[in-house]
Amino acid sequence: MREQPSDVAPLVQLHNVGFAQRDTEILRDVNWQLNTDDHWAILGPNGSGKTTLLKIASGYEWPTAGKVLRMGEELIDLREWRKRIGWISCELAERVPGSDRAIETVVTGRTAQVGLRYLPTFHPSDNEFARAHQHLSDVGCASLAEKPYGVLSQGERQQVLFARALMADPVLLVLDEPCAGMDPGVRERFLEWLDERLKVANSPATLLVTHHVEEIVPSIERTLVMSEGRIQRQGSTGEVVTRETIEAAYDTKLGELKQSAGRRWPIWGKE
Repeated sequence: MREQPSDVAPLVQLHNVGFAQRDTEILRDVNWQLNTDDHWAILGPNGSGKTTLLKIASGYEWPTAGKVLRMGEELIDLREWRKRIGWISCELAERVPGSDRAIETVVTGRTAQVGLRYLPTFHPSDNEFARAHQHLSDVGCASLAEKPYGVLSQGERQQVLFARALMADPVLLVLDEPCAGMDPGVRERFLEWLDERLKVANSPATLLVTHHVEEIVPSIERTLVMSEGRIQRQGSTGEVVTRETIEAAYDTKLGELKQSAGRRWPIWGKE
C-alpha cells in the first residue's frame, strides 16, 4: 500500500464533516483523507450517504458542518477544482450520442461537453484529437477510436469514458457504479481492464462506488464502508472487507466470504 509523501498535501481531507438538508441529517462526523495516488472503494446501502460524500469531496456540495481541505487549503472558488474531476457513470454513458465516434467522445472531455458540438467558442484542434488518440491508446482502446459510440458494448463505453476523463488531466477519477447493468462476461472483462489501468504508475486518485464487494479489484487497496450517514469502517481493503463489516452495513447474513484472485466474493444467505 502506497504512503503519502510527507511533502505533498493530501488531495482531500474531511474533518468532522456533516451535511443536513430539509432538517434531515445525511452525513455526520465524517473524518476521511484521500491521498494523491490512493485508490478507494466506497461501499454502503442506498441512503447511507455515499453520493453526498462524493459530491462534497468533488466540490459539488458544501458541508453544513465541519471543514474540507483540498490540497491542504480551504478553497472558496471550486470551479477549477471541479474541472479536474473525472466522473464516470452509467448515467453519463447513456447520455452520449450514439452517432458520435469514440474519438469524438474522448475529445469532449476537455470541456465536459456531452456529445461533440462545434461552437463559435470551441472547435477541437488537431492537437486535441491527437491527445484523444493518445489517451485511447494509453488505456488499450486505440481500436475503438473510429467506432460509433452506439455500437460499443457497455464495458467499451466505460473504457471510452475513462479515456475521456483523462483529457482534463484529472487529479481524481470517480467511478460511480460503472458496472451497473453489465452482464457477467462484460463486467469481468471490464474489471480486469480497470485493474490493469489502476496499476499504471502515476494513475490519478480513484474512487469506485459500488454495492458489490466482488467488484473491488486488487489495485483498489483501500475501502470505506458507509452506514446511516457515518463511516462504519475505513482502511486497507483486506482489513475492512470482512464478513462482520458487510453483515453490519447491509443488515443481513453472509453464508461465506470467499477470496479468489485477489478479490472477495460474498455468498449471501444463512449457512
